[in-house]
Amino acid sequence: MFTHSSIYSLLICSLTFLGLRADDSVGPYLGTIKTTEAHLLYSPGKEVVQLRLTVRDDRDAVIASIETKSDPEQDFVAKFQVTGLTPGSHYRYQIEKIVAGKATLIAGGTEDFQFSTVPEQRRGQVVTAAFVSCVNDSTDPVWKEMAKHELNLLCLGGDTPYADTGNLADLRQKHRHLLQRPNLADMGRSISVVGTWDDHDFGLNNANGKRDAALKSNTRRALMEYRAHDQFGSGNEGIFHKTDQGALEVFLLDARWYSQTSASPVDANQSTCFGKTQWQWLLENLRQSKAPFKILLQGQIWQDKKNGETDDMQTYYAERDALLDFIKTEKISGVVLVGGDIHVSRYLMHPQRVGYNLHDFIISPGHTSVIPSLNVYHQDLEWSRAKPNQFLVMSADTRKEVPVLTVKFMDKDGKENLVRTLSLDQLTPRNDTTGLNKGLRGYWDFSGDAQNKSKLGRRLDARPINGATLKSTETPRDGILELKRSANQYLSVPRSMLDDNARTYTATGWIKPSTLPAHDSKDRHFIMESYVNNHCDLPQALKTGLAISIGLRACEDAEKINLQLHTETLVPQAVGSQRAPSNKIQGGFNCLLDRGLFSDWTQIVVTFDSKTLGLYLNGKHVKSHLLPISAPIAETGGLIIGGHRAGKGRNFDGVIDDVAIWNRVLTQTEIARLFEEGIPSVVASD
Repeated sequence: MFTHSSIYSLLICSLTFLGLRADDSVGPYLGTIKTTEAHLLYSPGKEVVQLRLTVRDDRDAVIASIETKSDPEQDFVAKFQVTGLTPGSHYRYQIEKIVAGKATLIAGGTEDFQFSTVPEQRRGQVVTAAFVSCVNDSTDPVWKEMAKHELNLLCLGGDTPYADTGNLADLRQKHRHLLQRPNLADMGRSISVVGTWDDHDFGLNNANGKRDAALKSNTRRALMEYRAHDQFGSGNEGIFHKTDQGALEVFLLDARWYSQTSASPVDANQSTCFGKTQWQWLLENLRQSKAPFKILLQGQIWQDKKNGETDDMQTYYAERDALLDFIKTEKISGVVLVGGDIHVSRYLMHPQRVGYNLHDFIISPGHTSVIPSLNVYHQDLEWSRAKPNQFLVMSADTRKEVPVLTVKFMDKDGKENLVRTLSLDQLTPRNDTTGLNKGLRGYWDFSGDAQNKSKLGRRLDARPINGATLKSTETPRDGILELKRSANQYLSVPRSMLDDNARTYTATGWIKPSTLPAHDSKDRHFIMESYVNNHCDLPQALKTGLAISIGLRACEDAEKINLQLHTETLVPQAVGSQRAPSNKIQGGFNCLLDRGLFSDWTQIVVTFDSKTLGLYLNGKHVKSHLLPISAPIAETGGLIIGGHRAGKGRNFDGVIDDVAIWNRVLTQTEIARLFEEGIPSVVASD
């Protein structure tokens, strides 16, 4: 005979199995899962209850039995840590309520409540992870679609949920409400769910650790209560942690807790984002990671939002670039970036940034609110989609001889909006190039065509404009570019060859002018100038972008010509300023030279090291220009050869050869060798 109590318990269990919520319970949710360890959470509602978790293996043998209470100090959320498990094994679990020594099943006991530990071997497996950020009740169709993809892992990328408060009771209620969404709860009982935060679940909009200091103790406490992680930051600060799934490892970074609170560990003149403790943890764990694919996830994006706010890695470019330089120097393979926040999904590819092409995925929003104005220009942007209800699926397959990572941008309807397949070979640094090949990003020798001959390939092929002519010649020059100023002729290179906010570059070319700017005229003959070409036709692109600018103009002395340089850099902000960096054109920097120098072929080399512009002619140092503001270059895009950024009106008149751009400063010895031997022979022999 059933009692009222047992009938009620059966009803609760039945509703739970059906994905319905008949009370204020949460979960159970799986959190961090390791080779021999699993973490879970469960709340029976707002009541103190003795709970027992029982874990069984495939032979129905009890592997673990753990009892704990739903503690009101933790908002009645109970945590379970199961240890002593076997790697690569499957388990079922159940949770019972213990009242007066009597156990009543309240969750589990079927195959819906199960998990598998991570195998020790990283080969021979497929691991699939989903990523989402910016969620609310309108995300429900996304959770339903996600469940169809045989996930091993779900990473919540921030604004999960929108809290926008420091009130602990409100924070708890909003976290509880999110985890009670039926389709999300269905997934959470059988796959690992972990997460980081962004501004709205850390504090308020555009939050940082300085401005929102009064809120972050409670926001951290609420998130810790409603996530079953094995680590929350350093123990008393932050929430950074990682999850190693074998074929891939996800580093869930905390870009909020430490931001703006002190100087950066890599630049004493810039505010930190990650903080010293997290910074050291990240570098150490990246260096030690054995996973083929390493996913660096944070709530904010890795570039510039361009909306005046500071919660992006452009604000903390010193730390971003130091991290990417570390990956390159340490030859860490398989690194991929993921961000969220901006209510637009985007894919960027940063050519050869870390010794291989760095792929950068932005996934947002999971809900229905889109912000098209944040779909802004970036030199490395390849694709974007300003649509609602989006999520990302990554599948790492190590069954193949060369492991493969397949990345899909998806929506609530199951449509694959963009797919990228990346082999580990493509994400592995090649043998270091030496000599003048090192850091060579763009090279146009004009030998029969305007193709780029550097490792960045055809994306940098130049296009002749207004009949610019490529001519074959006798040795030592196999081909030259001939330009007529009267016809506004030039070459246009469509994409940037420099890193985003590069700290160094070298630009060179050989010129033989047919005419020079006339004395007492205002004419300017540009040899080359970089610019923002806005290849993706999106808002908020600079109209300038002249990180490289080399031109000729008249001066007061009729016997002289002014070889004038400009550059455009960021303007750093002081520690704790809570302002984003701006940009500024610096120059012109003048160098007066005899007009007769340009009666024959002349080699010009310009170097940039964030502090100085150096000028070399025919292999010899001529002048150094100290920059009023020391900083990396600002946003750029393509390159005009034989003209300035507008293309027409200030064009070069004559012939040009062997134009090359390096993403580093060449030494004086290299520049001398470049003059003596020429680019083709030096590059071929290195």
